[in-house]
Amino acid sequence: MDHQTQVFLDIGQQVLKDEVESLQNLKATLDEKFAQACELVMGCKGRVIFTGVGHSGHVANKSAANMSSLAKPAYFLHAGEATHGDLGLVQQDDVVVLISNSGETKEVLTILPQIKTLGAKTISITGNMQSTLARESDVALHHGAEEEAGPFKFAGSSSALNTMALCDAMVMAVAAAKGMTGEEYLKAHPGGEVGRKLKEEYKK
Repeated sequence: MDHQTQVFLDIGQQVLKDEVESLQNLKATLDEKFAQACELVMGCKGRVIFTGVGHSGHVANKSAANMSSLAKPAYFLHAGEATHGDLGLVQQDDVVVLISNSGETKEVLTILPQIKTLGAKTISITGNMQSTLARESDVALHHGAEEEAGPFKFAGSSSALNTMALCDAMVMAVAAAKGMTGEEYLKAHPGGEVGRKLKEEYKK
């Protein structure tokens, strides 16, 4: 094995090791606040709206899609676009999940007061429980990542991965509580290999 190949493998293994440890930390620190967030989503009479920018925005977008297919009608709201009219998406009966690693992201904090004025409930996911976002949200969740993975501690990795995992856990916990079945999931996901397998299963 040449030197360059060994370097690639060493860095790759270190990143994966760091990310696994970060996820294990999230699992170990999950507490009743997670259940409170699930209860807010479970009781939501409107839509669940995920918002953020940058890496957090990408996680929010994916999580909204996951929520829509499994648990509740959901949308992604780009926090930067929200102040230019898209905030009209938010209604009183909605729950808004605001994602920001720092908890001080300007675009997210700008829309938070308007969301609260509308009467929507708020859940924040952040890496800083002392942040403005955490303090001002109805329920604040820590994503459990103490630092980013690998050699570049300034580049988003573990924080985004943990946030996505936390959103997955929330979506699936709510779906299970609602009694979601494969047959019901098929209604939202009739296409692709997943849809094909479910169709075959429920033909029986």
